Order: sequence, then C-alpha cells, then structure tokens
Amino acid sequence: MIAQRPFTTGPIGAQVLSSRTDAMYCLASALDEIVEGAIFLNSEGQLVWHNRAFDKLMVENREGHLLVAAVIDAAADLCGEIQSSRPQGRSASFQSRDIKIGGISHEIHCTALPKGMLGPDCYFLTLVKRSASRWSSYEQHLRNTWSLTEREAQVAVECLQGKKNLEIADHLKISVETVNKHLDKVYQKAGVRGRAELASRLLDSGLF
Repeated sequence: MIAQRPFTTGPIGAQVLSSRTDAMYCLASALDEIVEGAIFLNSEGQLVWHNRAFDKLMVENREGHLLVAAVIDAAADLCGEIQSSRPQGRSASFQSRDIKIGGISHEIHCTALPKGMLGPDCYFLTLVKRSASRWSSYEQHLRNTWSLTEREAQVAVECLQGKKNLEIADHLKISVETVNKHLDKVYQKAGVRGRAELASRLLDSGLF
C-alpha cells in the first residue's frame, strides 16, 4: 500500500493508465477544465495523471518538487488513516491541509476513490489550489483607491516588490519605456513622487 512503500513519480504529463475506463476518461476530462491542480495517484504512491493547471503551479513554484512531495505525503497520510480506521469501522476518505512552499500558500485536498469506481484498483485524487497571494490584494486596493488601470496596478505592485524597471518589463512582457509611462501615471494618480512615497501611502492605509 501507499504508506508502506517508497514513493516514486511517473513522468510529468504521463497518461493515466493504459487500461483506463470510460469513467476515468470522463472524470479526467472534467478535472482538466478546473482551475485547481488535479492529480491521480495509485496505491503505490505514483503520480499517474495530472492536469495542465498542476503543470502551471509547478512552473510558478521554484520548489515544484516539494509541491509534488506534499501531494504524495497527503495521499500517504490519508491511506494511513484509512488503514487505522478499518478495525474501528470508521470512515476516513478525505483529508485537507494547507502548506506553504517558496512563499506560496497552497490548499491540498485529498480523497480516496474506492476500488471499482474507476477500475479494479484504488486511486487517490488530490486537488491543489494556489491561495491568492497578498500582492493580488494590493493590486485590487490600488485599482480601487486610485482608479488605476489593470496594467498600471500590475506595474505598481511589481515596483512595490522591489523590482527594477527592466525586471518589471521582462516579467510583464512590455518595454521599459511602457513601464516608465505606467509608473508616471501611477505616481500622478496617487499624488506621490516616487516608489518610497508610494510605499509610504500604502503603509498609512494599513495594507502593508
């Protein structure tokens, strides 16, 4: 069982199982459309399928391997609970936890799919949701407070993170000149003269 063996992962983007059932096809197709990362693990602790949203979470997280480990650990812990609950007749088929990796918070929800539901084996379905970062709150606050456009708010938040104009341009895929224009607009609308005053205004608002 999953809790008794070393964990290994299948190649990223691996197909579900060659013997997938129609039910697996339908469920996988539905999961591929949701925003949360969705992962199937088998009883051996192997990742047998995951959707594009999980790939995106991996790319955006420098410690992506730790995210994979957290998913596997969640399934392992749930499996252990299922094993220990059987003698008492209790049902332990779901587990939820919050983790923080590389400064990014994630919610992990794991559930056991019983044998016969998707085929002859038991699978674990894990959903991973990236929690909204504090910077997204800042961005919304800037838009509401100073009537910034979406792009102006994005540039302002990048600026508040301490990034130089060239770094902001690279991240947002715009020119340095465009960054300068957006920052000028931000300073004008906020009534400040530079980054330091912009940060000070946010400190005064209690958002920082």
